[in-house]
Amino acid sequence: MSTSAKGSGDCEACEDRGPPEPTPLYNRPGQPALAYRIGTHSSFFQRMLARLPTEFLPDGEFQGTRPLASLSTRSPEDLSIALLDAWATAADVLTFYQERIANEGFLRTATERRSVLELARQLGYELKPGVAASTYLVFTVETAPGAPTRVTVPVGVQVLSIPGQDARPQTFETTEAMEARAEWNVLKVPRTQPQELLRGEDTLYLQGIQPGIQPGDALLLVGEERETVPGSEQWDLRWVTRVTRVTNPTEPALNHTVVEWEPGLGSDTPRVDPADHPRAYVLRLRGNLFGYNAPSFKAMPEDIKKLYNPDYRPGDNRFTQWPHFENQTAVQGIVDLDREYPTLVLGSWVALWKSKYVELYRITDIQPWAREDFTMNAKVSRLTFDTNEHLSYFPLRSTVVLAQSEELPIGEMPRTDPVGGNDIELDRAVEGLEPGHVLLVEGRPYRETSESGEWVREVVVLDRAEPLANGRTRLVLTEELSTQLVRSTVSIYGNVLPSTHGETVREVLGGGDGSRMLQRFVLRKPPLTHVPAPTDTGGESTLEVRVNGVLWKEVPTLFGQDARAEVYMVRIQDDSSVVVTFGDGVSGARLPTGQENVTAVYRSGIGPEGEVDRGQLALLKVRPLGIREVTNPLPATGAAAPESRDDARANAPASVLTLRRVVSLQDYEDFAATFAGIGKAQAADLTNGERILVHVTVAAKSGGPVAEDSLLYESLKEALRTHHDPVRQFALSSYEQLYFAMEARLRLDARYLPEDVLARAEAALRDAFSFERRKFAQAVSGAEIIRVLQDVPGVVMVDLERLHPTTPAVPAQKLFSLLRARGARWEGTTLRPAQLLLLDPSLQGENRGVTLVVESEVSP
Repeated sequence: MSTSAKGSGDCEACEDRGPPEPTPLYNRPGQPALAYRIGTHSSFFQRMLARLPTEFLPDGEFQGTRPLASLSTRSPEDLSIALLDAWATAADVLTFYQERIANEGFLRTATERRSVLELARQLGYELKPGVAASTYLVFTVETAPGAPTRVTVPVGVQVLSIPGQDARPQTFETTEAMEARAEWNVLKVPRTQPQELLRGEDTLYLQGIQPGIQPGDALLLVGEERETVPGSEQWDLRWVTRVTRVTNPTEPALNHTVVEWEPGLGSDTPRVDPADHPRAYVLRLRGNLFGYNAPSFKAMPEDIKKLYNPDYRPGDNRFTQWPHFENQTAVQGIVDLDREYPTLVLGSWVALWKSKYVELYRITDIQPWAREDFTMNAKVSRLTFDTNEHLSYFPLRSTVVLAQSEELPIGEMPRTDPVGGNDIELDRAVEGLEPGHVLLVEGRPYRETSESGEWVREVVVLDRAEPLANGRTRLVLTEELSTQLVRSTVSIYGNVLPSTHGETVREVLGGGDGSRMLQRFVLRKPPLTHVPAPTDTGGESTLEVRVNGVLWKEVPTLFGQDARAEVYMVRIQDDSSVVVTFGDGVSGARLPTGQENVTAVYRSGIGPEGEVDRGQLALLKVRPLGIREVTNPLPATGAAAPESRDDARANAPASVLTLRRVVSLQDYEDFAATFAGIGKAQAADLTNGERILVHVTVAAKSGGPVAEDSLLYESLKEALRTHHDPVRQFALSSYEQLYFAMEARLRLDARYLPEDVLARAEAALRDAFSFERRKFAQAVSGAEIIRVLQDVPGVVMVDLERLHPTTPAVPAQKLFSLLRARGARWEGTTLRPAQLLLLDPSLQGENRGVTLVVESEVSP
C-alpha cells in the first residue's frame, strides 16, 4: 500500500506550495496601450494567502518561526483574511493608476489631451490652438443722389452672420483697409460688339425694338463710298426675309432687333464689296413712274394715234407704243413719279428697281409738277437725282420706285464668346484701379451649347488696368481665371476686402508688480483667435499686449531671453484658457509696478463654427457712412478646431522631422500635413519630359477642398516657398473629390433586430470610407467592403450587388471589383492633383451611397 507524507490534520490549503509567481510583463511594439500592472485584486489576494504559512520571522525573539502557519481559515469573515482583502484592494487601485500614469507618459498610449500637450512641449511643440475661418467681403457703396461716391472702409469693420437653426451669429472683421467707390460696385463685361458687315453677311442687329420693319421691306445698306462718289457701287439693297425682336426684361438696354435677308451682301458679278461702315435704311414707300398705267397705244382710236404720232398711218403695225414712251428727262437726272409724295425729303435715298436690276440715287431736288401725256394728266413729284447713271435703263411700266428712306439705328451684335484668360475687357472706362487690387469674378461655367451650370466665384488680383481706344478699360490679372465663364452671367466686384472670423476684445489684464517673477494673467474671453499666416505652423496670434502703452513682443519661450527683453510667453491650456506669462528678471524683464498698466487687444473666436455659408455675412455691426450693404459671395473656409489628441500624436514628432526646412519629398508632405487648417497632404515627384517638380495635394481640415483664392491656400504656398529648397520647383493643388456607391444583400442572424444591424452596417461603411479614414490615391475593392460588413455583429453573409463610381459616364447598376483613385499626374500639359475616393454621402436617389437589403434571416 502506499503512504502519504501529510498527517490526518493537514489540508491542501495549508500545504507549502509557495506564493504564485507574478506574470512577467512584456509589451510588443506598436500597441495602443501599455500593460504595466504587476497584478490585480485577485492575484494580490491569492499571493498573500499563499504566503501565510510560509512567512517566517528573520530576527527577534521568535526568529526563524512561522507564526501564521497554523492559520488555516480562509473565510472572508475572518479579520485576518479581511485585512488581506483590504490590502489587495489597495494594491489593485494603486497598480491601476500606476498603469494609467505609465500610459500617459508615452505619446502613443496617452489618452488625455493634457498628457499629449505636456509631452509635446518636451519637443518644443505646442498643440495648435486652431485657426479662424476666412473669406472675402464685398461692399456696396450707396449710389443715391448726394451720397458720397468714395468711402473709406477701415480695418476691423465687424460683420455678423445670419445664423441658421440652433446656431449663433458669428463675427467677422476686415483685415485690410481700402477706399471703396460706387463705380466699383459691379463691373460688367461688354455683352455686344460692333458688327462687321462683310461680304456674304445676311444678318443685321438694330438697337432696341424696331416695330417699323417687317419681312418684305426693302433694306438699304450704304456708306460714305456712295455718299461721296455718286458712281460708286458699294451699296446693297436687300429684301427682308425675317425680323426677330429680342427683349431683355432685366436689362432693357440689351433689347435688339435682328433683321435677316437673302442673298448675302456684296456682288460676285461684277465683284463688288459691301460698304465699309454702312448705314441702314428701310425704304418705306413703293411707287411708280409717271406713265406706268398709260393705256395701250395699240388700243387707241386712229385719231389719237395720229395725234400723238404724225407719222402714223392706218393699218401701220410698226407703231405699237406711245411715242417717246420713256423717261425723257433721264439725261438731266430727273424722274416724274406717278403722283405727289409729300413724305419725300431732300437728301433721302431712292432706288429704282426692275427685275434683276436696281440702281440707287439720292434726291437733290423735289418739285411739285403737273404732267400731261399718254392721254393722262396728273400732279406728280418731280425728283432730281445726284446722278443720271443708267437712269434710262428703267422703263416706265415695269420700274418700281423705292423711296422714303428712314434710317435704322444699327446696334452691336451679341457676344457669345466666353470670358477667360488673364485679361478682361470692361464695358466702360473705370478709373482708380491700381496693381494689386483684389477683385471677385462670378459667372456660370462656359458650355458650348448652353449656359447651364453652377455659379463660379473666384478672387483675382489685378496686375494693371489699361485704357482702350474704344473708351473702355481692360483688366490684366496676375493669373488666368480657373475656368471660362458665360459672358452674359459675368459680374466683377471691385470693393472686395479679406476678413477673418473673430471679434476684437480690448481689456485690462491687471497691474504689474516688479517684485514678482513670472507674473501671469489669464485672458477673460477665450478662445484666442489665430488667423492663417505663412508661418511654419500656419497660424498667427491676434494678441497684442502693451505695458504702460508700450507694445511688448510675444516669444515662443522665455528661455534664453535677455534680462531686459520686453517679452512675454503665451500658453493655451487644455481648457482653452489663455495664460500670458512675463519674465523673471533673468529670462525676460519683469513687469514694472503700476495700476492696470497691462492691457491687451485680441480677437475672440475660432474653429469650424466660423465656416459660414456664402451670403450669410450680411449684418454690419456699425455701418460705415456711405456703405449700403455687405455680403460674402464665397463661403468662409480654412477653419480648424484646436488640435486634437490624436492629431497631436502624429504632428508632434513630425515637427522635428523638417526642422523648418523643406528639402526631401517627405518634408513637403510633413510640412503641409502639420500646417494649421490642413487635414491631409500628399507629395509626389512629377515630370512630363520638360519639367520636374514636387506636387503637393492638400485637403482642408473640414474635409473640403482648399480654394486657391483662400487665405489658407495663400499662406501655405507662401510658407512652402519660404522654407523649401529653392532649387526644386513645387506646385500646390487641392484634391480631386470622387465618390462611389454600393449595394449589398445581407443574410442576418435571426437573433438580431434587422433594423439595428442595418443601421450598424451603414455606420460601419460610412466610417470606413470617410474622409478621416481614407488616403489620397487609395483604391476601394469589393473585398474591402465585404470585410467591413462581415465584421458587423449580426451579419452572416454578404452578397455585393453593385459597386460603381457616381459619375454620369458610368452605369448606375454596374459591379466593379476595384475602383481606383489616381495620384497627382500630368495630363498632357495640365497638372492634375491626387484623387480621394469616398463613399457618396447622398441619402436618396440612384446614387445613394449605401443600399443594404436583408435577403433572409438565419436561425442559430
